[in-house]
Amino acid sequence: MFSFIKNWFGKDRDDARSLEDLKKEIQEESIVEAEELQEAGNAVNAAQTTDKPAPAPKKERQKVKTELSLHPLWEEMLDNEKKYALRFLQADLPEMIVGTVGVTGFSMIPGDGGITVAMFFRNGTAYPVRFKTITLSVYLDDRLFARHAFNMEELGAIPSNTSRPWEVFFPADSFVSDNFAFSRWKVKLHVGKSMYQWPRELDLDPAMEAKMTDMQKNRLEYILQVLPPLKRNTVEVTGFDISRMKDGRLVVAMLFQNATDQVYSPEKLDITIKDPDGSVIAEGLVQTDKIHVRPGTSRPWIMVFPPELVKKQDTVLRHWALIVK
Repeated sequence: MFSFIKNWFGKDRDDARSLEDLKKEIQEESIVEAEELQEAGNAVNAAQTTDKPAPAPKKERQKVKTELSLHPLWEEMLDNEKKYALRFLQADLPEMIVGTVGVTGFSMIPGDGGITVAMFFRNGTAYPVRFKTITLSVYLDDRLFARHAFNMEELGAIPSNTSRPWEVFFPADSFVSDNFAFSRWKVKLHVGKSMYQWPRELDLDPAMEAKMTDMQKNRLEYILQVLPPLKRNTVEVTGFDISRMKDGRLVVAMLFQNATDQVYSPEKLDITIKDPDGSVIAEGLVQTDKIHVRPGTSRPWIMVFPPELVKKQDTVLRHWALIVK
């Protein structure tokens, strides 16, 4: 614990950064409704929030300024100088929308076996909040870098309208990329209705797998790592390869991602391929009853358009869009 304190102040006084320098490390805020936190099993003084009306749109709600709340252990272990630095940083955080909770990162330190991220856990409600099991993600320049579930019960109860500093450790196996080149970063909080799924388990059809090279399999694994997460109970189809055969057929490779809790097996799909100006390259109603995508997995599938369904035979296939209905 307190890895960020060591990083901030350095071993020697000459290494210490100014408070203004530390302020520059404050990152973008991620917030969710307090009701979402409570639905996910976290405590927001549930006895007093029962049967509350739905919150008004965020833009119509009041905002509140938060104060610093230190965990008792931090209160005991940190000296006055470090407490002052944290209070200075907290004072520069934006006001919170009333009725929301969130996180704001302010330090990210690579280390052996992972990264340590320090952030303020923020409470913009009128009641104490306890985080239990939550998922946090680190984004580098708006691209997912790491995602991990944390048990936050040690954080304790965060009083009303306060921000509490804490640090967590993202192990290396939570990384989805090894790229540390970035200009900005942020931490995102995922709870309740805002939870997303990453269907990263590649479920290959045995017949297809037998025909694939290791390079092709590795490419699919890479695509799964860089695709954005899916909202729960949704299915996404992404086209990732296209080629035209000499006989006029158009071959399209697509990836089905299933973020539902049931097997996805559509009988028919209306599939359209368009070029950048919106013109139809090929389209057709396709029998897809052989597609079976297990819950939480992704499965590639090859679609072949016969020549009579290809509208534009001379289009350069450098840029294209897949539309599935």
